[in-house]
Amino acid sequence: MRVGCDLVDLSRLPLENQAFLKGVLAPEELEIFQKRNDKREFLGGRFAAKEAYLKALGTGIRGRKLNSIKVLYDDNGAPYILDDGQTHAVSISHDGGYAYSVVIIA
Repeated sequence: MRVGCDLVDLSRLPLENQAFLKGVLAPEELEIFQKRNDKREFLGGRFAAKEAYLKALGTGIRGRKLNSIKVLYDDNGAPYILDDGQTHAVSISHDGGYAYSVVIIA
């Protein structure tokens, strides 16, 4: 079993930088992002989840593009990670200007 976690300071996210957004969010996520009122929280949660996932894999961000990993919602609204056809559980929390995520890979 491997565990990864990540914490993101939401104030540091460049919401108007399209290159950054496209580098972090997959096309499906970018579509969801555009419709959200809580864009900063959404982006921070996705960034934290993807970083936590890569830490759980033991690879870090070397050689991976964050936008190749998707964080989507199941039918109950819970987030999950979709990567290379496999799904993984993820928890995302927001509080006081921060987003935090934990991923466990069994």
